[in-house]
Amino acid sequence: MKHLIRHSLLLCCFLYTTGNLCAQKINFPKGKKFYYQTSYQDKLFKQDKQYTYSIESMGKDPNGNTVMECKIVKTLIRNDGNTLLNTDSIRNTKFNSTEVLFPLALQNKPIKLIISPKGKILSMDGVMQPLSAALDQWDLNTDIKSNILKDGQNNFMETLQRLFFQYPDKDINKVTEWENKDLGMKYKLTTDKGKQRIISSEKNSAQDMYVKNRYALDPATGLIQTGAEQYNFISKSVDGNGDTIRNQGEVLFTQKIINPPTPPKADPDWVNMATRLSYWSNALKLDPKSDTLKLLQTIANYGTSFPDDPYYLVAKLNKIQESRNRNNYKLYYDALMATPNKVLRGQDSHLHNKLGEALSKEGAASAMDVSKYVYDKESFSSWLQQSFAQNYIYEHEFDERAKIEKASDELIELFAAEKKPVYQEKVGAMYLWVKAKKEKQNAELQLSTAKKIIGLNDRQMLEGNGGRYALLIYSQLLQLDQSKEATALLDTTISKLIRYSSDEKNRTRYENQNILAHAYYLKYLSALKQDSANAIIFLSKAAAYSPKNNREKAYGSFYDRVFLKSKESYRQDYIDRLMNSGDEQQALKMIAVDINAHPENLPEMQKTYTTRFPDKDFKSFFIHDIVGSWSKAPDFKLKNIDGKEHSLIDFKGKWLVLDFWGTWCGPCKEELPSVNKFYTELASGQHGDINFLSIACHDQEGKVKSFIAQNNYTMPVAMSDDKVERDYRITGYPSKILVSPDGKMLNVQFGKDWKAILKELNTIYAAN
Repeated sequence: MKHLIRHSLLLCCFLYTTGNLCAQKINFPKGKKFYYQTSYQDKLFKQDKQYTYSIESMGKDPNGNTVMECKIVKTLIRNDGNTLLNTDSIRNTKFNSTEVLFPLALQNKPIKLIISPKGKILSMDGVMQPLSAALDQWDLNTDIKSNILKDGQNNFMETLQRLFFQYPDKDINKVTEWENKDLGMKYKLTTDKGKQRIISSEKNSAQDMYVKNRYALDPATGLIQTGAEQYNFISKSVDGNGDTIRNQGEVLFTQKIINPPTPPKADPDWVNMATRLSYWSNALKLDPKSDTLKLLQTIANYGTSFPDDPYYLVAKLNKIQESRNRNNYKLYYDALMATPNKVLRGQDSHLHNKLGEALSKEGAASAMDVSKYVYDKESFSSWLQQSFAQNYIYEHEFDERAKIEKASDELIELFAAEKKPVYQEKVGAMYLWVKAKKEKQNAELQLSTAKKIIGLNDRQMLEGNGGRYALLIYSQLLQLDQSKEATALLDTTISKLIRYSSDEKNRTRYENQNILAHAYYLKYLSALKQDSANAIIFLSKAAAYSPKNNREKAYGSFYDRVFLKSKESYRQDYIDRLMNSGDEQQALKMIAVDINAHPENLPEMQKTYTTRFPDKDFKSFFIHDIVGSWSKAPDFKLKNIDGKEHSLIDFKGKWLVLDFWGTWCGPCKEELPSVNKFYTELASGQHGDINFLSIACHDQEGKVKSFIAQNNYTMPVAMSDDKVERDYRITGYPSKILVSPDGKMLNVQFGKDWKAILKELNTIYAAN
């Protein structure tokens, strides 16, 4: 949607500058050169693009048209405040957008323009050949190359046309106001002082757009001295819930003639290296099964020319990782440790990896230095809670255990001594637990630690995963028979976790919810000793806060369960308790909820159901109470890479597997041989009456076709329309959605055996 709006605006800008002026013409002497600086600012999408062009008159052609040579001299592109390309500092270019490729390919390349006396560009030459040559040298992805060439062929002349005002037939010496009825634009000559003519125009559009332009023209040359075009519009988009969102947008385009700028220093070898190592190039994209000799040799060759270049060093790490060759594991970590920390600033995943490697190989001081470049990022938080904290719960011996534990103790002391508040927030709760864990029999220390945990503020609890460490201290207090203080700590923690898990803005909301489920289970165990009848209230809360879908399961909760020795769900415990108490209706509701949350447990739950309710029909219960609670699958209309169209209704009456993936997704590509094998078996009738459709997301059709053909896959692949994945609430890739014969959908969590789940579902449906 964003791109469509932007392209339409560029076209509008072109049209509105072609207004009706007169008796004026382009009159620029041969040999004269001038420089235009243009600026494009999109406030809604936070884009800022600046180009500087040199334009030199080469004289007239036989038809009286002006021949001009144009070059892109300088470029500055910013997105959301981040500089992607600044040709004054070319080695800081960021290749996370294809926008930088076009100006890099045409930098300082001479472009011949033939311009009519009235300012219309009649022809443009010198774009396609150098553009195509650069893209070939960079070995760009086929679809990306095609799109850039289309830009050069179709859009670039319109971009250059904006530099020249087009003059119509009317005489502005006699007419000061006029209208272009085709465009609905009204023009007005507001100033004519001989050396400068000011033209303004405006338009109110019924299509949620208001346009206001102003140009200062040089009567002698016919050139635009300064120009400003302002566009106010309403942008419409669709959110994840399918609701239409209206956003107020504003685009401002300006241009002016400037003094000759200092030309940026050309660096073609670096540009070639950087582009070939970028995501957009196929130069080093190898099949995982291929020999990686080419990768290593190319990296080594570039290393000779750019040994200390920051871009090269990071790109080298990326490419080694992308190879997905297990033999390159040591190569990656050796290169990572040799890369200066300052070079890795902003590369959170590499810094995350380096933290652990630095700690184990070089010690606490080295890891502390790495942390200074990532301490305020989410990747540092995840490393602390998911990796580093595990150094304190080893239950088996190994060669370097003592060394790692010693280094960890030194590092956590360095973290605790750091004055930056973020360190205290992220490490504080863990630090309290670590100190108390080392002296479990010290009751005074355990009690004082509990008080400190209770005293942690919300930010310290949330940033430092305080819920996990509060429950660990609770267990240590119980071991010392400090039940009163333990209960106070547990109750305070539950109170906080209730707030955190209900806060939709809390990024760790579901991790807190899952810890809360365990906290209520601990409360249940405690109450069970005194009042078993009322204890079930706490067990019901543990079941209620247990995750009900993939989103609520939360990746970080896996690590919390490792520490707390907790369960992913307490519904089965609650079901058993209800069964024993005779509350069948509530037990049935819990069974339905549990099957939806853990469909991989369907056979076990079916056995439980038939054992407990021998007179009831499980199929009827399954269809009405379980499948009946699923969300309706949204309709879609997608085109297969072979041209065939697919819609949801085509698959009605059978189970349907929707596989969401992309050629850019490593885990997707790893599982595709198995997925394609399943489809092959399906096509031969081995899995019953089931349909299958693979949907490539955030991808280019040409790239998908090439990938499918290269691997000899036969499964049907449709291209996403950028809407279907939102409609189906896809949050990660690959994702499997199972759609029932009557159009209800179930999202199967990544890592679960979706084929086994599908088999069970289909078997139940087929049962008499």
